[in-house]
Amino acid sequence: MIWFTGLALPAYLAALALIVSIAAVFMGLLHRTLTDARIPLWIALPVVWTALEWTRAHLPSTLAFPWLGLGTSLTGFPELVGVAELVGARGVTFWIALVNGILATALLRVREGLDWRRPAFATVVVLAVPMAWGVWRANTIEMRPAGRVAVVQPNIAEHLKLEAEVGLDSTFAALDRLMVDIEPGSASLVVLPEMALPIAPKAPAWGGEVRDLQHYSREVGAPILFGAYGFVERDDGGATPYNSAFMVNPQGLMDFQYDKHHLVPVVERVPFVPMSLFRGFPFFGEYGIGEGWPLAMVDETAYGVLICYESVFPEASRAFRRAGADVLINITNDAWYGREPLYSRTTALWQHPAHMVMRAIENRTGVARSANTGISLFIDPVGRVHRATRLFEEDVAIEEIVTTDVLTFYTRYGDLLGQASAALTLLVALWGIAESRRHRQSLSLDRPSQVV
Repeated sequence: MIWFTGLALPAYLAALALIVSIAAVFMGLLHRTLTDARIPLWIALPVVWTALEWTRAHLPSTLAFPWLGLGTSLTGFPELVGVAELVGARGVTFWIALVNGILATALLRVREGLDWRRPAFATVVVLAVPMAWGVWRANTIEMRPAGRVAVVQPNIAEHLKLEAEVGLDSTFAALDRLMVDIEPGSASLVVLPEMALPIAPKAPAWGGEVRDLQHYSREVGAPILFGAYGFVERDDGGATPYNSAFMVNPQGLMDFQYDKHHLVPVVERVPFVPMSLFRGFPFFGEYGIGEGWPLAMVDETAYGVLICYESVFPEASRAFRRAGADVLINITNDAWYGREPLYSRTTALWQHPAHMVMRAIENRTGVARSANTGISLFIDPVGRVHRATRLFEEDVAIEEIVTTDVLTFYTRYGDLLGQASAALTLLVALWGIAESRRHRQSLSLDRPSQVV
């Protein structure tokens, strides 16, 4: 965001300081666990590291930041992390840290001249068994078609979107060019990105723009799901905006609205600070937090819509799946993560969609992703990516979404391993505090009293 405001730098440094501080605390706990509690490295490392990721993902307000955990880093090899349908992304984190802990134990034993063969053998077994299970599962899982979906990538640069009227005109110009590529009847649902249209579609003032969408829907023969503003009137006469998703068909707006639950820190909601202090500053949001998990119904398929950053929160995808979603839709505007020139692109452009690969595996469901500037793509329940678009190019991709009827162990019961690791680490921390107090008391009792 440094391209758009100088306030991005202090916000970034503050976020970095928080993340580093949390990591430092947990690495201190790891040290105490190894030296004071005498717990072996191969046990302590996965427990503490997983607890670190769990804690970072459950900070209060909008401070929670579960971006790219260790487990998600392996989504480029989806068959090998199929165990995520049992233990989730943080379970995969635990597995990776466990393998590294056992391997480190073997190397330390080599350095000390001790027998290293047992931990080396354990490394191979612990590494291979979950991978073998994942490959077997990928080749045996039963999938079914759920509907043909078209994802639209209008490629509107962020500096244009920030000028509401210019951005709106640019979007409709792009849609005029792209919608003709969708043959009538070739898709059962058309998906536009997050905040594709900076309008409040339920307000009468935007009726013309809604009618334009109705026209597109009529031409392609399918409803259109799109991102726009939802508003709720406040008692003070103002209105609270929501980052929302709507659907429209040839008859008009459909009975569907999803309001984003997990808001981007600072940009969409400043944590703990009254928003009245930031009104008038650019890029400081006061968005409302959505409630409930409504499904977008098309024919007999139920779609759960994740808006942008919500893809990194496993709980949101689980909630939609448990509510009956057959397919997960992710609409996003990743134009913030870079510009067309190669030197201005960040790795977040590739990191962000990786989270949806993990969500597909955890819940064994199909995924469609529509990103304003890319990467738009489809993911099957194994986690394999299909029809990925190029960055910073206009495009339309149409694919038959496949899904499963499986309600996975992880979908049913959630992040048990992450919760257990956090609880165990907390117990170690409390034990360490108690031991420190006991040690100080013993020192004071052993110190000889002074004679005056």
